[in-house]
Amino acid sequence: MSKTEEKVLLTLPNIKYLVEGLDALLMMDLDGEKRVKVIQLRDELVSYINSIFNDYS
Repeated sequence: MSKTEEKVLLTLPNIKYLVEGLDALLMMDLDGEKRVKVIQLRDELVSYINSIFNDYS
């Protein structure tokens, strides 16, 4: 998948649903390994979003 296709998939509404889903997962009673994976996904999403905004600033 090219970088352009990735940006199309990450629209503002999609990002909102991803963040809400990650927040909901973190509220659940996850074991250590699953919790670490959710936190990593959240951090990667934040990093990706920041890079998009940095590209336009």
